[in-house]
Amino acid sequence: MPVQAAENGNISWPIGVNTVLNGVATAPGENRLYNYTLFYSANRLNGGAGDDSGVDVDAKVFVNALRLDHGWGMIGRKTHLVSGFVLPYVDASITLFGDKSTDNGLGNLSLKPLIIGTHNDANTFFMQIAPLDLDLPSGSYDRDGAANAAVNYTSWQPNAGYSWFPAPGWEIGGTLSAAVNTENDDTNYQTGWLMHYEQVVAWSVTDKLQLGVQGFYFKQMADDEVDGHTYLDGYRTRGAALGPQIRYDFRPGVAVVAKYQKEFDSENKAEGERFWVQFTFPF
Repeated sequence: MPVQAAENGNISWPIGVNTVLNGVATAPGENRLYNYTLFYSANRLNGGAGDDSGVDVDAKVFVNALRLDHGWGMIGRKTHLVSGFVLPYVDASITLFGDKSTDNGLGNLSLKPLIIGTHNDANTFFMQIAPLDLDLPSGSYDRDGAANAAVNYTSWQPNAGYSWFPAPGWEIGGTLSAAVNTENDDTNYQTGWLMHYEQVVAWSVTDKLQLGVQGFYFKQMADDEVDGHTYLDGYRTRGAALGPQIRYDFRPGVAVVAKYQKEFDSENKAEGERFWVQFTFPF
């Protein structure tokens, strides 16, 4: 069983994080902090047909990521630019066939040099486009370990998100992204490029409390390769998740979110559960 393939099913994009005000970019002249905390667990590893591979696996991952954004000036009446970065700390534990591997340390630095934010005249539709996002192999990595805080390759991750407020109290949003990966120099393994989509539909119970349903879907679009040759018929991954979300706004621009995501339809990867706590505030 190729349990070491596809970087152990890991992808550098933080799939599942973008289900909150997807299209709303940091305001012009504003500095904003985001904090993302993820608890992930899985005890099932699916094969290429989406069935349980039978591999004895126990995966537990804790991530706390700090993001800082700065909003630059306006371009015209409705468009502005933003720059930022994300730095995660990861504590990972993976047990395969009774053999436990652990790692903790910094994950890969993610650079967001250009985010373009815009909106319509009625302030009911917002969009942000980030064509230059890069995830850099700067974190803790050991080629011999099943558990790693980072992945050892660069990933170009263009993405675009929208938020639509079709009626008072309602929010519909989504983020479409790609991950185009370079080769891991330590293993000569290259994970094929992937597409991801994250979605939320939410309703505000009060002016402070919002309830929603959110989830994600991702699919690998190109084959994995080793030394330039296709690996195990491509060993492509895919997966989806769905769950509830709750958001509480302490005041405009200051909010906390909790959400749960149950994974399903997974191929060539672990299938488990994700629990997130996210908050943001300007400074």
